[in-house]
Amino acid sequence: MNTVSTVEFMRHFGRYHDEARKHPITLTKHGRPSVVVMPVELYEKLKGHADPRRVYRADEMPDDLAAMFLEQLEKDSAAYRVDSDE
Repeated sequence: MNTVSTVEFMRHFGRYHDEARKHPITLTKHGRPSVVVMPVELYEKLKGHADPRRVYRADEMPDDLAAMFLEQLEKDSAAYRVDSDE
């Protein structure tokens, strides 16, 4: 995720607005994360999951969440194989 100061964001609003439509941007104030600007589609998606701590059985997990889960498992598995080979 890209991080920029609020002042920088305001100076170049058009540029960062276009960038934020592609992926979230964290805005900082006094060097600390303050606000996240994200695509409306991502916001709607996140808003749709009322409780992010919800537990799913494997057969009831939403397709998009299952895909993210499997992608992370594959990354972790690949990293484990590289580490164990050394």
